[in-house]
Amino acid sequence: MRVIKILVAVMAVLILIGIVLVVYGLQRDKATRQAGNSTTQTVSLEPQAPISDGAGNTDTAPANDNNDEIEDPLDAPFGTINVDLAADETLLSFRIDGDRAFLHLTGPKGARIVVVSMIDKSVLGQILLMKPN
Repeated sequence: MRVIKILVAVMAVLILIGIVLVVYGLQRDKATRQAGNSTTQTVSLEPQAPISDGAGNTDTAPANDNNDEIEDPLDAPFGTINVDLAADETLLSFRIDGDRAFLHLTGPKGARIVVVSMIDKSVLGQILLMKPN
């Protein structure tokens, strides 16, 4: 009987240690995601005026006088990227993460997420969101 009590006490301690480690891991993961979100941009769908250089040109970005800095590829204008939409398909939202844009599209046939490379100006693929039968 004494052995069973010792085993129960040891198992209780192991369970408590496991719970503490899970909470620590969740907090660490949350801190990592919050630090990573500083590079992730969420863009609203409200129309905005194009960026102008002041001379009436909307295709050029303001010049960077500091040549010592390494420029992020997304700091430069990326031009026009064409994404084909099906009939009656609409853009619900989009998100830019690093050098990729994720477009959430919906239509009568269902929804999909299109992954676009901002550097190559190409559609990398799509994720079809299917309803179960």
